[in-house]
Amino acid sequence: MTQEELRDQLLSPVLQWTRLGRQSSELIVGSLEVISERSNGLLRGAMRRDPHDWNEMGLMTREKLTVPIEAAVAMLSAIPSQVQQFVSESTAASSAVAGSALALASSRSPAEFSARQAAFCSALTGLAVNWYQLWGRAGAVVEEGLRPILRQVKSNAERLGDR
Repeated sequence: MTQEELRDQLLSPVLQWTRLGRQSSELIVGSLEVISERSNGLLRGAMRRDPHDWNEMGLMTREKLTVPIEAAVAMLSAIPSQVQQFVSESTAASSAVAGSALALASSRSPAEFSARQAAFCSALTGLAVNWYQLWGRAGAVVEEGLRPILRQVKSNAERLGDR
């Protein structure tokens, strides 16, 4: 594994959580816009009882029920693939560590030992990086759950902003 590959693999989880943080910020700002617009509309609707405001109330109620369920399903759907990928990569990395450890133990010369020692260190690094990236996989699962909520907030902000 080259230094560039190692750098990319170490930065991958950090970038995943950074992207998730940006999406969360976008969600908060969009939600505040939607809440403000809907609250003003409902306050007006309480006085005038416009049909549009009651339609908006019905839409809000449906969203509050369906979007969290959709987000939970998205997260639950993402978990098996992330777990499967982690298990397959950690199994391969563990096998590489075991194989290189046996090769290291059976070295016959100092030069062979040195070469096998480098392979063993590389295999250990691969296993450690795989475990390190586990928290990035958790971020990917959370991002899948956030995606439907963010989509709905953006849609509401655009729709309510057009009025």
